[in-house]
Amino acid sequence: MSLIDCIIEESNIYQAIHTLKSNKGSKTPGVNGETISDILKIEDEIVKRIKYDLKGRYTPGMVKRVEIPKEDGEFRPLGIPNIYDRLVQLCFKQVLEPVVEKSFHKNSFGFRPRRSTEHAIATCYHMVNIAKLHFVVDIDIKGFFDNINHKKLIKQLQRFKSIDKKTLSIIKRMLKVETVLQNKDIIQSEKGTPQGGILSPLLANIVLNELDWWIYKQWLGLKTKREYSTLGNKERALRDTNLTEVRIVRYADDFKLFCRDRGSAEKMFKLVKVFLKDRLKLEISEKKSKIVNLRKEFSIFLGIKFKAVKNRKRLTVRSYVSDKARKAILNLIRQEIKELQKRRTALQVLKFNSVILGIQNYYRIATMVNMDFRKIGYIVNKSLINRIGKPSGKKDNKYKLRYKGYNFQVWNVAETTIFTLQAIKFKIPKLFSAKKKIQKEEKQIEIIEIEDPQIRAILRFQKNSTCEVTGKYIAGNDNFYVHRLVPKEHGGSDDLENLMLLDSSFKTLLKSENREDYYKDNENYAKILKTLSKYK
Repeated sequence: MSLIDCIIEESNIYQAIHTLKSNKGSKTPGVNGETISDILKIEDEIVKRIKYDLKGRYTPGMVKRVEIPKEDGEFRPLGIPNIYDRLVQLCFKQVLEPVVEKSFHKNSFGFRPRRSTEHAIATCYHMVNIAKLHFVVDIDIKGFFDNINHKKLIKQLQRFKSIDKKTLSIIKRMLKVETVLQNKDIIQSEKGTPQGGILSPLLANIVLNELDWWIYKQWLGLKTKREYSTLGNKERALRDTNLTEVRIVRYADDFKLFCRDRGSAEKMFKLVKVFLKDRLKLEISEKKSKIVNLRKEFSIFLGIKFKAVKNRKRLTVRSYVSDKARKAILNLIRQEIKELQKRRTALQVLKFNSVILGIQNYYRIATMVNMDFRKIGYIVNKSLINRIGKPSGKKDNKYKLRYKGYNFQVWNVAETTIFTLQAIKFKIPKLFSAKKKIQKEEKQIEIIEIEDPQIRAILRFQKNSTCEVTGKYIAGNDNFYVHRLVPKEHGGSDDLENLMLLDSSFKTLLKSENREDYYKDNENYAKILKTLSKYK
């Protein structure tokens, strides 16, 4: 079973439709003016059409280019495909992501399952507090999404043996799609992938994954003649050499290199500039790229600015909401207050409160968030007085429960209390831990393995859609059973070596009393019975 067969599985397409339906962007029309509502009207026909198109010669429609103004006066180009093409891209993403995800570096955090901006910021704090790397190389890639080299990307995709020629040829067509500019001119894409396409972030990670591993091999991943019992021992030995200590933290195309001294930082700045140009065919923005000494100045990452300050005898991280982010937060809240002034309903207050919660949840990992939000809150309170009126002093039960211990003045609209931005405390960001995530989500994984069509399709693909006892081909995504040789409670994993793809009839057969009477000469069946006996 090829990868394209997994992509055109009906269960995969239906899942993509329902995932896209919950996406806010699904209501944004492309060139043809259609939205998700047009897809939902003829859902079954769309599934058949996708299967037919991808089996034949699928040709993506044109992409609508929109220029989004930035604060610095420049514009960020956004490419919006037609809703049908976005759906096709999502079908690809659902199947491609598990295939390529295993190859990604651990310090890449953008647009990846179970990873977040919190993990990226926590890793930066770790570099300052624990690794004591206080020089940062800030690199800005010039127009990254618009300048991705198609030939290079296809070569990188070809390294994955499971990605077949048919899948590659369709991705090539997606990359070469025509773009309609705002002045109605049409251009052919010779490079880049639309920033706004569903598949684009995954393709971007594939491109920059090569950079991640190259940086890793400069220091921690360097092959040494001697083997070390721990990574710490290896690091100590490497520091006695002339090698350059460097580590990367990346979120999509935004990344930082952490170094021990200015000389190392200057060296890595030059090397990375050459690597990006020669290997990935990308240029850096000299104006926006620089070396930062964290002991003297701030480095900005994902809306948070941080530096190393002296705390008793050692240097530790101190972070704030960035100036640009503070301005954006204030503008957003002012706009929400205007909306609340127009519609003084409980529903509008709930919308306002959800905005406040979203801001608090994101920025609470800045160590000085309390101080930053007090400054913003002072201006917000003035705006509330001007547009809503004087504070009431009454607090509803939801407010009391969420902001217990705070004593800020409050406003009520439609008997609903408005949440307070400055009622916040710093939360220590957590480093990403794959093991903890697996333990925490173990019960969910049990359900996913049985019901999730995407996971089932990938397992079926990896096992060649063949029952490992009978050797017969299994048709359909609902006619097989995935058996763990070593159960989870005994340390069993979801790695391929521990999973067996079986015909669905084995789920009942393996529970029967006379199961030993079947398939007596079959090696795989004997292996299953042996483990069942061992872990009963």
